Amino acid sequence: MADTKISSLTGVSGGTLADGDKVAIADASDLTASYSATFANIKSYVNNAPAWAAGSASAGTWPTIGSGTVLTSPIAGTIERDANCIYATTDTGNRGYVPVRHFIRCNATRTLPNDTNENAIFNSPTNGRLTLETGTYLFEMVIGITAMSATSGNALLDVLGAGTATCNDWLYAVIGKDGTLVSVAAVLGTMPVIQSTPASMFTAGTGAEMWFFAQGSFTVTGAGTLIPSIDLVTAAAAVVAIGSYFSCERIGDTSVVSVGQWD
Repeated sequence: MADTKISSLTGVSGGTLADGDKVAIADASDLTASYSATFANIKSYVNNAPAWAAGSASAGTWPTIGSGTVLTSPIAGTIERDANCIYATTDTGNRGYVPVRHFIRCNATRTLPNDTNENAIFNSPTNGRLTLETGTYLFEMVIGITAMSATSGNALLDVLGAGTATCNDWLYAVIGKDGTLVSVAAVLGTMPVIQSTPASMFTAGTGAEMWFFAQGSFTVTGAGTLIPSIDLVTAAAAVVAIGSYFSCERIGDTSVVSVGQWD
């Protein structure tokens, strides 16, 4: 009897498969190999946690979730995706977005140019530049700068820098100090509503170090790049400390209001 492709078989209705019945799972050109599975095998795959084979650098080798309209009412255990985010629901009262976080971190010190121009904080990858699509983003950063000038003054932080993205709705807090990290002096803060802080961003001091934490949100209404940057008040071959980092994540489109069981 000649082999027949499964796609060529005529439909059969009303039949019940027994556990031992075999089902074709491929169009086998190598007849020495088995390309069938029993119904019990398939039930085992459905009823037990599947183990996905490792993918490769080639497209189509990793599992994907298609983009669609999320459920009107969350269902426990679901993973969903729309054009903005991936979502997961632990139980019917707990649906949230799954963070897909971009980050860059200094794993070696970076010496900044000895000038008062605006310079990228990171240079590995070379441009310290992130490309963003339109949407709403949360971000945070922790930065240490040493070997600054001892002249009174510190720096300006520009979150967008020379990036090309069109950004709006800035609101973030910056907390830090102009002085030695281990000093007991109180930290200071500012609350910008534009892409950059004043210069100096903290009360000016003669310390040669500056340490700060920033966290907030912004929208991107025109896709483009973002280059977190620093502008020293007084020129110096200042050094970005190891461990300094910037991260951000997209939480929805430019008009997103909430995710979760808010009412």
